[in-house]
Parts: sequence; structure tokens; C-alpha cells
Amino acid sequence: MVITRPVEQAAVLADMLAARGAVPVVMPLIELVDVAVFDEIASALAPLGSDDWVVVASAHAASRVLVALVGCAAQVAAVGSTTAKVLAHTDLVAERQSADGLVAVFPTGTGHAVVVQAVDGAPTLVDGLSARGWTVQRLDTHRSQPVVPNAREQLAVLRADAVVFTSGTQAESWVQVFGVSTPPVVVTIGPQTTRNTEAAGLKVTATATDHSLPGVIEALEECFRS
Repeated sequence: MVITRPVEQAAVLADMLAARGAVPVVMPLIELVDVAVFDEIASALAPLGSDDWVVVASAHAASRVLVALVGCAAQVAAVGSTTAKVLAHTDLVAERQSADGLVAVFPTGTGHAVVVQAVDGAPTLVDGLSARGWTVQRLDTHRSQPVVPNAREQLAVLRADAVVFTSGTQAESWVQVFGVSTPPVVVTIGPQTTRNTEAAGLKVTATATDHSLPGVIEALEECFRS
């Protein structure tokens, strides 16, 4: 099973696969690069009051904003449980673990919301919260850039039984390296990743019903049971 997540995010999924008897092949196709320094992040959060929100779009975004949240009066929302685990506390976590899922349960309001996400992240949260009446500021903390494996690593990847994409950027990087050749099974973590993967020219075998790493495992198991 090929894991294309950045190296610092790959271990959890690799351990979950190994616990179920699979052989994980960790092949990061992107790496995350910080684009905002602490002072910029702190300045964005400092003016927020108790009626405002900090909305965190990913675990990496959570790790970059964690220190700045100390003493911040705003409420905190996370797109899912993986992101929430990185944060010291959360006031709202999407049960349907995606940006769309969080927008669906987010309250209407007239205050401020700071959306913390990647430079290449979709505008789903910004647009959705704006439609609910919030004045939204987007705070980009990091971006992804492609990583190209060597020839030996590429051969090992193409011999695998399955590949997992947890972001559309991973799929786009895959196409840059491998074209549209993939292992027999391609699983994505959610609908947005599926759309981006298919837009890149790849065929998706299954999309995780629960948009989380356990959901990915369930989708993989279902593919190999059928």
C-alpha cells in the first residue's frame, strides 16, 4: 500500500496499515513548507474576541497555530478529529470530517472568523463561512511542493497493490512523476480529494465514507474484500 502523504504525516497511516497485515510503502510525493512566521499568525489571532472563531483546516495548520492560540479568546473549530487532536481544545469539530462537513454545522453569525489552512487549500471554508454571515480572513500557514522519488523507489511504488491519496496535491504530484499509471486500487480520503484526483486524470476505486484515516482503512479493506 503506497502512502503519498508528507513524511511527517505518514507514520500514523503506515502503522494502521501494518497493524492490519498490509505492507506500507511510504513514498512522500509532497513536502510541506511554512510560509507564515509566528508573528504573522499571532497578529491575525490577537484581535479576536469570544464571539469570534479560529477555524483550522488540517493537522499541519493546527500545529502552526497552536502556540498562538494560547491566550486567544476566540472559539476554535476543526475540520475533523485528526486536526482536533493537535489542538489544546476545540469548541466545534465536524462529525462529517471535511470542510463541507464543518460548514454544514457552523453557526451563523456576524463576527470574525480566521480560517487557517494551506496556500493551495480549497476556498470551501472561506466561502461557506462568508455565506453564513461571518467576516472571514484566510491565514495561509504553509504550502506543498512536489517531491520526486528516484528510479528504484518509483519501481517499488508501481509494484504495489494500492495507493492512498489524502489530498489532491498528492494526486497531482503523482501524475507529474508516474503519469496515469497506478496500482490496481486507488483510494482517496474524501470527495474533494476524489474530484481533484480524477481531474488530474486518475481513476479512483473508492472514496472513504468517513473522511479520516480510519475511513481510508475501511475503504481499503472493502476494496480487497470484494
